[in-house]
Amino acid sequence: MPWAGLTWLSGLVAGIVTVVLGLIVMVFPKILNYAVGAILILFGILWLVNDQQWLFGISSIVFGILVFVFPAILNYLMAGWLALIGLGLILGTGSMVLGIIILVFAVVVMVFPAILNYIFGLFLIVVGIVAIINHFGWTGDLFALMPLVGLGREKEAARFIEPISLN
Repeated sequence: MPWAGLTWLSGLVAGIVTVVLGLIVMVFPKILNYAVGAILILFGILWLVNDQQWLFGISSIVFGILVFVFPAILNYLMAGWLALIGLGLILGTGSMVLGIIILVFAVVVMVFPAILNYIFGLFLIVVGIVAIINHFGWTGDLFALMPLVGLGREKEAARFIEPISLN
């Protein structure tokens, strides 16, 4: 049963691995940046070895080395991208509230660049927990009725949820 688009990962082992990876990212937030740098270098080498796209291969290797030297550069690039998206929403589409929220988040990322890594680690932990829940079949109607909760319809949602039996 889909819940917030997180059902692409299910199973006990996948859930445990994802939770562990999330905890590793939370404890060592820069490891995510170094992993991206290593992937960039690897793909740059593969582009050069396969005799394809020399420009992409060389630029990927150079950017991967830059990420190893300056790991926070990815976070600053993401903050710049968020700022452009926020400005585009405000100026281009007239979505003032969403644009301001994204601009504020871009400023927060500029001031605290590691926050993106912590958010991604938290995302991995949540996805892992949902995968474990899906494995044991505890989702049932609970996640389907989540839209009722918080809208003053909790009693209506409670009628549909069967008690979980551990026997």
